Amino acid sequence: MKKMPAPLNPGLASRTQRGAAMIVGTVIIVILLLAAAGFGYVALTQKEGVQLQVETPEVGADDLLTTGKSNNELLIDRLIVQAGLKRDGQQQKTTNEVLDDEALPVGDGVTTSTTVEASRLSQLQTEFISESDRRLKKLDAAMALTGKLPVEQKTSSQKYINDEITALTGLKAKSAAETARDGFLTDRDDLDKEYVNYLMVVTQVYLLQWANDQTILGEKVNVLGGKFQERLNSASNSGESIAAAQTQLNSYQSDKTAAKDNTAKALENIAKVQPGTFSANKAVLEQYANQLSTANASLKRATDTSVTIITQIKTYK
Repeated sequence: MKKMPAPLNPGLASRTQRGAAMIVGTVIIVILLLAAAGFGYVALTQKEGVQLQVETPEVGADDLLTTGKSNNELLIDRLIVQAGLKRDGQQQKTTNEVLDDEALPVGDGVTTSTTVEASRLSQLQTEFISESDRRLKKLDAAMALTGKLPVEQKTSSQKYINDEITALTGLKAKSAAETARDGFLTDRDDLDKEYVNYLMVVTQVYLLQWANDQTILGEKVNVLGGKFQERLNSASNSGESIAAAQTQLNSYQSDKTAAKDNTAKALENIAKVQPGTFSANKAVLEQYANQLSTANASLKRATDTSVTIITQIKTYK
């Protein structure tokens, strides 16, 4: 008869089971401890006076400021202002690039005493068309931007742009049909004279967009300053020392006011500019751009100062 296998050692089996049970028990205990620690950490950080570095949401220059009262929302508000300031700097750069515009050379060296053969005249007409097309492209880009302007500004800007497009298109066609040097020279003189109007109507749109957005940014800086003052008043009533923070806030408010004044003055003058007037002169347009640049610098200082103010506010109970 075939022998049956001997039974396992009961003691060994018992020890193996106990060991497995201890391992499982240990794992469960560790998990429970970690969960308890996490719960305790969350509970601790929710206690009054404990501030966390929260992960703020994505914000943009056109976002509205928050309506809450927590310090975390002050951080979000500052990020919104920072986004607006970044765009403000980009608009400053773009506008300055427009003001640095230079016309392409058209028929340089050709005068009323210059002999111009048919082949040379064709070359001059090509130069004329190139410069006309370059300006028309810039005018089209400015026209696209007018959609962001307030109605009154949009209406006047679009009229100026359309008038300039009509003038340039007419000169371009007239020059292309010329068969003699004298006719071309007349067209070139008209193109040169038209440049000041071209530069004015293009620059005005960029200046208006910049000034309008900067006005809105200044309003947000103002609202944020009001929130800061509320926090400081509340902290003072609670016995906190706010002298240092108040000094910083006073500086913040001073920069905000300076930015508001410069932006308002520039916007008022920019909106009044019309082709053929002294205010349409490039040098005058640059003065308006400089006013907006000065306001930009004031807003940047205020935004930088806001970091110090928020840091101080976070220490109050």
